[in-house]
Amino acid sequence: MTKIRSFLAKFKWILLAVIIIAGIILGGQFFLNKSETNGQTQQAATAVVKKGNIISSVSASGNIQTANYLALTTSINGIVKKVFVKEGDRVVKGQKIMELTLDSEGERSQSSSYASYLKAKISVDSAKNSLISLENTMVQKEEAFNSLKKINSYRTHNERVNYTLAENEYTKAKNDYDIQKANIAQAEVSLNNAWLDYQTQSSIITATADGVIANIVSVEGTKVSNSVSERSTQTVASIKMEGTPIASLDVTELDINKVKVGQKVNMTLDSVSKETFTGTVVGIDKIGSVQSGVSNYPVIIKFDSDSEKVLPNMGADADIITEEKADVLYIPTSAIQTSNGKKFAEVVQGDTTNKVEITTGISDSTNIEIISGLNENDEVLINTLPTTGFTSSSSSQNRSGVSVFGAFSGRK
Repeated sequence: MTKIRSFLAKFKWILLAVIIIAGIILGGQFFLNKSETNGQTQQAATAVVKKGNIISSVSASGNIQTANYLALTTSINGIVKKVFVKEGDRVVKGQKIMELTLDSEGERSQSSSYASYLKAKISVDSAKNSLISLENTMVQKEEAFNSLKKINSYRTHNERVNYTLAENEYTKAKNDYDIQKANIAQAEVSLNNAWLDYQTQSSIITATADGVIANIVSVEGTKVSNSVSERSTQTVASIKMEGTPIASLDVTELDINKVKVGQKVNMTLDSVSKETFTGTVVGIDKIGSVQSGVSNYPVIIKFDSDSEKVLPNMGADADIITEEKADVLYIPTSAIQTSNGKKFAEVVQGDTTNKVEITTGISDSTNIEIISGLNENDEVLINTLPTTGFTSSSSSQNRSGVSVFGAFSGRK
């Protein structure tokens, strides 16, 4: 009897151990299956074929090249005596901006520049006087030649010689006249350059264009100093002229052939947050440059409108719209499968999926246009996880389960 009780006690503990072990195994299997099911459900995501607009663009980055600011400079040395304007004042060309008291070096430079200007002016006046004389000579030679042209035939040798001589003299006089006109044009360019140089040496700084005064950096009492030997200049203020800013943005060699003059651009500036500016491509540098083994090509963008927030040398990023389509079918790019150079999508039909060949068009960073193969509101599979080894040779699949590769298991 004692042996029987001992055996029953041992058997009870053995049975309890078996039950515990069985529970652990079943519980682990349950959680494992649940985990797999959750992972499979995530991979079995779908999307619906929609109709709408899709925009294809390329990225570009660079700087604001100009914001229609014209620098007012001087190459003279001295002290600012008087400032006649303030920030925001509207000025016209020739209006006084500020006056300087020149030092001795500044006075010498001014005198030298004025002498050069007077010399250039005398050269223009002299060239114009010579032109008048050459014009009179040309008219005389032309009249003499025309009088001989009225004769229908020349019976003597002397008559033929006189005709040829008159023709040559007229031709030479006309050439001399034309050459002198070109000389005057060149002299006038030199005169204009001399005047501009004198203006930079003048104690009075004037506006060189119509606009609004900005960036006054020299105030009364400020010393203005330049290198006489290097003919350097110093900016004392700027004029904001009418017009819109210009940006120069780099596009990589992979995208440059997609960019055309006239395309629309959306831009953001590093220093102007939460604001988008629009513009248009107005020029493309097809020469480009190579930096660190990468070829970039500058694209010139003109802003559609002006803004006081846009300043020269600001950093800018842009999306250049290369193509835009409205009212087209599209799906996520992650729904596209490729095989042997063809594109496919898996269309959900009840508990099965059909793999259909599709033709695609333009794409953006998220979606791609569907030209053929799918209809609006079709449901397609998408890969939500980076998986490998996903292949499908069957056009119909049973949706009884999901494999670890993101495809449905139980395929027929």
